[in-house]
Amino acid sequence: MATRAKTEIYIKDFPGQLRLLRQVAGESEPDLVFGLWVLLSRNGLKLNWGDTEVVSGQALQIAYSRDPRKTVEVSTVPPLDALSRSFGVTWTEITPSSSLRAFDIGREWIDQGVLFLAKLRQPMLIYGYDRDSFETRLKVLRLGHKLPNQTMSGLECDAHDWKLQLDDGNSLLRVDYIETPDPDWMALLPVVVRRTIANWRHESIDGVNFGLTAYRNFAEDLRNPDVDFVRDDPPSWMGPLLYRQIHSRTHVYQFLDRLAPRYGGKPRQVLAKASTNFGQAAASWQEFGRHLGRVYERREQGKSLRGPDTNVHHWRDARRRQEAAKMVDQAALWEGRAIAELAKLLGT
Repeated sequence: MATRAKTEIYIKDFPGQLRLLRQVAGESEPDLVFGLWVLLSRNGLKLNWGDTEVVSGQALQIAYSRDPRKTVEVSTVPPLDALSRSFGVTWTEITPSSSLRAFDIGREWIDQGVLFLAKLRQPMLIYGYDRDSFETRLKVLRLGHKLPNQTMSGLECDAHDWKLQLDDGNSLLRVDYIETPDPDWMALLPVVVRRTIANWRHESIDGVNFGLTAYRNFAEDLRNPDVDFVRDDPPSWMGPLLYRQIHSRTHVYQFLDRLAPRYGGKPRQVLAKASTNFGQAAASWQEFGRHLGRVYERREQGKSLRGPDTNVHHWRDARRRQEAAKMVDQAALWEGRAIAELAKLLGT
């Protein structure tokens, strides 16, 4: 049930839980899949965020297009579907007709003690509301860098977060039931391996390339002085969009490294080599970051803001871009070796 603190209503363990979630997210770029992990783990599923990224398929792809907007939500396998099949999850997803209706549903779910996810322009977790204000203000945790928590009114939602009708719909998502709260990792590993290999070779989707082609195209554009990464409005390749994918390389490495000792003989050797190669790919990406640092992006009153200025300027520095492109080539080489190892398990 929800707890009451003067004029505010929170679900159990919130807002105290926010500190722990920020510790988990660290300096990474949490997004929708992070929110799905929070919902699943709160409902008894025993897995960490990295495993959620891997099983959802998000960590198993590297995607690139010159138009960053196309790449924000593209995936070879929808994360929600992948997680549902892997763990037998039953969800309730409602597409409200308006933000007013969404707020009504939100209050009902909070009163029931239910943490839920709102899939709006930016995904966010809803964990409470103010019951005595002139208008309802939801307590939201935005799924972005540093996990900012805010209050949001209906007017603010309409102005900044509610998607237009011509866009994909706005929806509210909650977990109802999890069939397999104790994951069978031995059974899930073959699925992860097949999906990793398939994504490395996957054909483009709506102009977005994956795997080796994505690596090559990104490196080529870094070397091409006519490609201006700074010109694009957020989301751009200088910030969360790229660095989220970089961080996921570490999640794949950790996943394979942890499972390898459960096997013997050839499978164990293959998984150990593949995990090592993914670890080397992650190290190459870390070196990439020393040349072209992450740019933090946000919007205030409809305006796009970026910083720090030094890192923005680095993305127009030809020498730095050349060195960064070499690191992309190295990361592709290591990841390609990891894929070759994993293919041995399937005989492909």
